[in-house]
Amino acid sequence: MQHLGLVVLVIASGLMLAWPEIQSLLGRQAAVGTLQATQLINQKHAIILDLRREQDYTLGHLPNARHIPMDELTTRFEEISRFKSRPAILVATGQNGTRAVKILKTQGFEDVFVLQ
Repeated sequence: MQHLGLVVLVIASGLMLAWPEIQSLLGRQAAVGTLQATQLINQKHAIILDLRREQDYTLGHLPNARHIPMDELTTRFEEISRFKSRPAILVATGQNGTRAVKILKTQGFEDVFVLQ
């Protein structure tokens, strides 16, 4: 009982570290590594959407990535709607990837992946 707070803190931090993996296993977020992303780009002409902030995007981004900040995704959907038949690879931080997957799937995208 003296260390109950520490035990709760350790369990909570462990869950936070494992949460992205748990989401992936539950099928909420399909994640791809760099090798799988390269294969999708080369073989299926996947579109790359960079949802990060302008500052992060300018520091470095993938070649041919379309920069659409997460808060502009729904308003700028017309720019990417013609790519619905192609896989989409999302570059995002935090929970933005999960939110963007849901948005794109409701708009008709079938194959949406978050780059790990």
